Amino acid sequence: MSPFMTQRTKSKFVFAGPSRSAETLFKYIAPEQVPIQYGGLSVDYCDCNPEFTIADPATEMTVKPATKQTVEIIIYEKCILVWELRVVGWEVTYSAEFVPDAKDAYTIIITKPTKMSPTDEPVVCNSFKVGELGKILLTINNPTSKKKKLLYRFKINPFSD
Repeated sequence: MSPFMTQRTKSKFVFAGPSRSAETLFKYIAPEQVPIQYGGLSVDYCDCNPEFTIADPATEMTVKPATKQTVEIIIYEKCILVWELRVVGWEVTYSAEFVPDAKDAYTIIITKPTKMSPTDEPVVCNSFKVGELGKILLTINNPTSKKKKLLYRFKINPFSD
């Protein structure tokens, strides 16, 4: 930094290394407004999933080292559920399943446990047509020794038979 800058000006700068850049950005900017290449969920409207825009808020969670984090989305009506998630730091396993409320019904596996690596698509987008009441479980397994940041958002779109 220039020696000619005042202390007040210097205090407005924030420096972060590559491993902490996404976390640092999230302190000042909402994840849904941070572009994908910097660890957020924002894409050009023509690029990816038109289901979500900057106006759709994202939820942030920390996945602790060597733990599983489950996001539970309860379904109260027949609908099409669309979700989008991203794990900053990757090297985790992601799965999705639907658990119906009916006692004699079986759990439906939407996505088998899949290892997410840095070479994969940065944001996972998926949808599921729900025909009965129940819940969707999105499970993130973090086998590494470092904590990861999970960003997700979902929409419930009603449909008629």
